[in-house]
Amino acid sequence: MEMFRRLTMNTHHITIMLVICSLSAHLGEPKLAGVEESEDKKSGTLSFKPPALDDEDAHSLHMPQNLKCDACCVVAYQLQTKFSQAHKKRPSLKVLPESIIYDITESICESKFDKYGIKDVNGQKRLSGPGLETADVPGIMQGGGKWPNRLREMCAMYIGEIGEEEIYEAYRKEDDFEKYLCRGKGLLGECSKKTTHKTDEL
Repeated sequence: MEMFRRLTMNTHHITIMLVICSLSAHLGEPKLAGVEESEDKKSGTLSFKPPALDDEDAHSLHMPQNLKCDACCVVAYQLQTKFSQAHKKRPSLKVLPESIIYDITESICESKFDKYGIKDVNGQKRLSGPGLETADVPGIMQGGGKWPNRLREMCAMYIGEIGEEEIYEAYRKEDDFEKYLCRGKGLLGECSKKTTHKTDEL
């Protein structure tokens, strides 16, 4: 009986310690965007808002300058993914034939881009979707509208200015294809330019 009482007390103490550790870990976590904590810091709610679009965001036919870096990363990701998939389907080919290269680039620049849209990320408007760092950030993404056409235009611009085969050669030779396409100089430097993301007005 005495042994049973001691085991019960030990189990009770362990449970209390686990609860204390859990609370300490939770309270010590950094605050996430979109999380509103109560005054006692013990509870909170998630709240997200759709991005507030200005006239350029809503009506321009072209990609806003502050989003061209994100758009370039979308194009780079799609090109790299499709080229890699083509090589996996034809492992015996070290170099893809010209016809396949043209088919891939054309299909990307004519794709729907329906998985991409704009999202409010920490008060800044950013493109979000596969291959972007913003994809996993909680928030409301607004897609459709003029965004697919703007991404198609960006894709066509890179292919038209650089060339299909030159793009493919860069994919084969460059260690970091996104860095090549988006973080260089001139046309290849959308992510190197000193642009700031527009902050949504409160």
